[in-house]
Amino acid sequence: MKKTFHLLIVGFGLAAIQSASAIGGIDTPPPPSAKQEIKFAAPKETKLPNGLRVIVAERPGLPLLAAHVLIRNGAEVDPEGLAGTASMTGDLLTKGTETMPAPEIASAIESLGGSIDSGAGWDASAASVVVMSDKAEPALKILADAVLHPAFKQEEIDRLKSQRLDNLRVALQQPGSLARFVTDRVVFGEGAYGHAAIGTLESLQAIGRDQIVRFYKDHYAPQNAAFILAGNVTLEQGRDFAEKFLGDWENAELQPNETKGPVTDWKPESVVVDMPEAGQAAVTMAKPAIKRDSPEYYSALVANAALGNGFVSRLNREIRIKRGLSYGAGSSIDARRQPGPFAASAQTKNQSAAEVASLIQSELKRVATDPVQGEELKSRQAVLTGRYARNLETNQGFVSQISNLAAYGLPLDTLDRFIPSIDAVTTGEVTAFAKKYFTTPASLVIVGKAADFSETLKKSFPDAKVIGQKDLDLNRADLVKAK
Repeated sequence: MKKTFHLLIVGFGLAAIQSASAIGGIDTPPPPSAKQEIKFAAPKETKLPNGLRVIVAERPGLPLLAAHVLIRNGAEVDPEGLAGTASMTGDLLTKGTETMPAPEIASAIESLGGSIDSGAGWDASAASVVVMSDKAEPALKILADAVLHPAFKQEEIDRLKSQRLDNLRVALQQPGSLARFVTDRVVFGEGAYGHAAIGTLESLQAIGRDQIVRFYKDHYAPQNAAFILAGNVTLEQGRDFAEKFLGDWENAELQPNETKGPVTDWKPESVVVDMPEAGQAAVTMAKPAIKRDSPEYYSALVANAALGNGFVSRLNREIRIKRGLSYGAGSSIDARRQPGPFAASAQTKNQSAAEVASLIQSELKRVATDPVQGEELKSRQAVLTGRYARNLETNQGFVSQISNLAAYGLPLDTLDRFIPSIDAVTTGEVTAFAKKYFTTPASLVIVGKAADFSETLKKSFPDAKVIGQKDLDLNRADLVKAK
């Protein structure tokens, strides 16, 4: 035993040395492997008489079946003053139907060896199930029941609301979480994406069963939905399932979407939320960017990957690896039905918040002046295409990708176009995107102990508005409680 233990220690020591060497050589990562042409299963589709779109990806040989019922609306159509309605409605679909209470749904799906889930994002809502193919019929029957006959029982609403409020109270005391809520308001104001998708303390308490039922009736209808399957299933079988379980879904008089238009008069601003007890500061620079159907979509993904997607991205190299100011810095582009947000962020100690803000600003501009080319370009493209291909290895991932295309009305053959489109992005296209979106002014949001960085921040961001944590109101576009 002692000898074995000694060998283990030696093994761990060698691994640590190899790991340290890898980190030490972080500037020269191994080159990506040669590109290979990949063809994914081509989705096929049909439509039921009630308007329901049925999409099937036939993947024989894979034992699991994944199914989504997609609704093409989400938090972007939350009623005024009722942020969180879409999210609560989506979550409650699987919390009991007119004939099956929530525990019975969970028990029935578990007995089939499957899983069931539901929820809502910004532009879509969905209920989904994953199960062995030979258990498809009973599982899909439960899924359809959840979508067509949700009970919205008061006890389930109260339970979900209580959980949401507890989670939100915790999130509002964390600089990173609070910064994300504030950033949405700063970037989108009164626009469709300006409110908190999961709701605020005030809006959640204002949402009752009547509001949830109204939201369901206004948006959940077959002509606004898609039934998507991937696995060992044919289009004919998929259509049979759809007709059997969703064919009686009645067409409805959908209410016109009251989605607010995109922000057209956007102006950057700098906002500091003073959280005196914060142990760290969350720093974010953000602005509106692109729609999902934008011709700049693939250039945007590559530019973002170079800037802040991954350990060796520019932001992380500068802020974490070179200067040790954060455990991680990164960026994201969330392309939506309307122009979604671009954000670059990091958490750091309060005293270095202003420095990190300036570093993020500098790195944004450097993508345009120091072109992404050669091995850097190839490696960032490989990160994107590799991650995409891995996501499509499972039927659940496959259905998620198809759902995304269906939500935004994109052609289904976009599945096969992603990898060649990413690989075709040139240095010039990345630079052009960076000049258009990264070098132009962005809003700055910092949540932290302002006393530790406010004086330094004024040197680079003299117009920063400081809002005390107790004066913050996420329900208002100006973020300040009414006096």
